[in-house]
Amino acid sequence: MKYMRVFQTLLAFSGNAPPQLALTRELVERGHEVRVVAHSAARARIEQTGAEFVAIRGWLPDLDITRPETDPVRDWEARTPLGAAKRMRDAPIAPLRNAVRENVELLGDWGADVIVFDWLFIAASVAAEHAGIPAVALVHCPYPLPVRGAPPLFSGLKPMAGPLGAARDRLLNAMISRFSAAGLPMLNDVRAEHGLTPLKDWNDQIRSVRAIYVMTAPELDFSSKAQLPANVRYVGPAFEPFEKEWESLWPSENADPLVLISFSTSYMNQRALAQRVLDAVAGLRIRALLTAGPALDPSQLRIPDNARSVAFVSHRTVLPHAALVITHAGWQTVNAALADGVPLVCIPDGRDQPDNAARVVVAHAGVRVSKKSSPEKLRRVISQALVDQSIKRGARAMAGALARNDGATVIANELERLQVHNAVQ
Repeated sequence: MKYMRVFQTLLAFSGNAPPQLALTRELVERGHEVRVVAHSAARARIEQTGAEFVAIRGWLPDLDITRPETDPVRDWEARTPLGAAKRMRDAPIAPLRNAVRENVELLGDWGADVIVFDWLFIAASVAAEHAGIPAVALVHCPYPLPVRGAPPLFSGLKPMAGPLGAARDRLLNAMISRFSAAGLPMLNDVRAEHGLTPLKDWNDQIRSVRAIYVMTAPELDFSSKAQLPANVRYVGPAFEPFEKEWESLWPSENADPLVLISFSTSYMNQRALAQRVLDAVAGLRIRALLTAGPALDPSQLRIPDNARSVAFVSHRTVLPHAALVITHAGWQTVNAALADGVPLVCIPDGRDQPDNAARVVVAHAGVRVSKKSSPEKLRRVISQALVDQSIKRGARAMAGALARNDGATVIANELERLQVHNAVQ
């Protein structure tokens, strides 16, 4: 094995960070030097891996979407899904020039062998191309780019067979491509500044990298059955270290089913939704554990007698004991629950969550219900899910698929092979 210098960029988003930091830790433990450029909100977690942390200066340096006051995107304020999508799309466009300049400067004469970047942070891809350094993209969600033969991400749709489904997907993918084209003039202007030729499609900046690693199992993503580019690979999920033992907050004689309730560490104005779920589980013969995270204040919630609230506990610690997960359907929560074979009640709140919920339903590993549902309807759905043997079987099947590969190990192995290949050339 040849020693590598790995330049990594990471957005301080709650769902982005865990699988990517699992790779960071794996590389450091193998003796490689890793420099991680990220928002200050991620500093402590990065330094815990043993990697070098470098604070982002050129792109929203104070970004931290766990709190409303430090979330510049504020997509949760939008009145429509399209409005929310525009906010998410536009956020990285304006600062792109400064972000690319900063990455080029940080690469400097550091001697990076490879660049590993969050697929949302395309500034790193531009800098890598300028420097002539191989780059790989990490995808922490379902495959995100339009692809023939599958509904696009952010549509929330399930696959549809036949000519009608194919026509639907062609139309939607074309619409998504046009939607993302809003940033193309800025991207090409920045590319020209660094001596690079213009692109015809914003997404070509990601498609052109050495490899795109999707950090889940192909069985959990519709795009895996479509015509993907040759450089896309499903590598399996990756998880940060977690405690193996969990101490129950209930008396030992209480054997009621444990239900984990989780609504993201990102702020999405989710208090009302969390309260309806808590009202729904009140009186059920269960033990309900709410992980509030930084986005929810339990003092502002009515916690029923059969529920407990904690600021944080590793989901992987609790899940082996759980019978059900009630969640916004963030991708990392979905991956974690299904890795332990636990079915889900998905209540998507926005972003890619409707897409994630659709994948859970198609995998027969859970059910989906509207975030506008009343506590009474939620109670019926939760009660049925607790006894539904079909989603339990589906969740166990997905556990087998997700256990096939550890994403951090697979990617680290491939990066080492890439380094050996480059050394031979």
